[in-house]
Amino acid sequence: MKKILVPTDFSPIADNAARYAIEVAAEFKSELYLCHVYSFDRFNYDLNFPEDEQPFAREAERRINRTKLRFQEKIAQNGLSVTAIARQGNIFSLFKREVKQHGIDLIIMGSKGATGLKKVIFGSVAATALELAQVPVLVVPPGYSFHPLQHIVIAMGHNEVSPTVFSPLQKLASKFGAKATLLRVNTGSDGNTYRKMDLCLEGVETTYREAPMSKSINETINEFIKGEGCDLLCMIRRKKGFFESAFKKSIIRAQVFSNQVPLLVLPEV
Repeated sequence: MKKILVPTDFSPIADNAARYAIEVAAEFKSELYLCHVYSFDRFNYDLNFPEDEQPFAREAERRINRTKLRFQEKIAQNGLSVTAIARQGNIFSLFKREVKQHGIDLIIMGSKGATGLKKVIFGSVAATALELAQVPVLVVPPGYSFHPLQHIVIAMGHNEVSPTVFSPLQKLASKFGAKATLLRVNTGSDGNTYRKMDLCLEGVETTYREAPMSKSINETINEFIKGEGCDLLCMIRRKKGFFESAFKKSIIRAQVFSNQVPLLVLPEV
C-alpha cells in the first residue's frame, strides 16, 4: 500500500472518498496521488488559445490544486505527501495509465450510487474502474465516514483463488486488527474451498459462514452485512470475463450501486 490513487471529479462524494483515502494512507504511510482527467470538445475548446494554454485545462489545474490545499492540513498532520495531477484523457484510461506510470498499489474512489440516469453515468465510472484496474479498487459509498476496520466480510464463490490475490486484504486486516468472515452464498451448487484459504489470511481471525440465497446474490450479501455488521465488503474479480458469475451477469457491478459499506475488489491477475 505504498502508493494510493484517488480519482476526483471535484464532487462532495469524491471529496468524501479522498478523506477516507487519507485515513488509510496514514496507517501505511502511503503516497497519495489525487488525479483528475478531462477531455476537450467543441464547447470547452477555445480556438483563441493553443492546446497547452487552453482555459479549460488551466481551470482543471486550478481546481485540482485547490482540492489538494483543502486536504493539506490533514495530510500534513499524518506526515503524508500528495501529488496533484490534472491531465487530458479519457476518464477510463486513468485506471490503466496512471496506475502503471506511478506504480499504484490501491485505488480509492467514490461512487454516486444513484438510480436512473445518474446511476448509469456516474456509477459506471466506479464499475469500469473495477473492470479495468489491475490493482485493488476500494469504492466508498456516498456519505460514508471512515472508522478503523473491525470486521471484513469476504463474499466468495466455490472456485479456488490464488493466495497472492488476498495479500492486499491481509495487509489491511492486519494493520487494523480486523477479523474476517468468509461468506458463501448457497446457490444450490456443491463445493467449498474456504478451508484452503487459511494461509491467505495468515494472522487474521477468520470465521466461515454460509447464507441461503434470497432474491439475489447481492440482496443476500446486503442482508448478511446488515444483520452481522461489517466495515468493509471484499469481492474477487475473476479473470474469466466481465465480472463472471453463476448467473452470467455482473454481481460486482450490481454491488457497487447497492453497497452501504466500502467495497474492496481484488483482481485475479
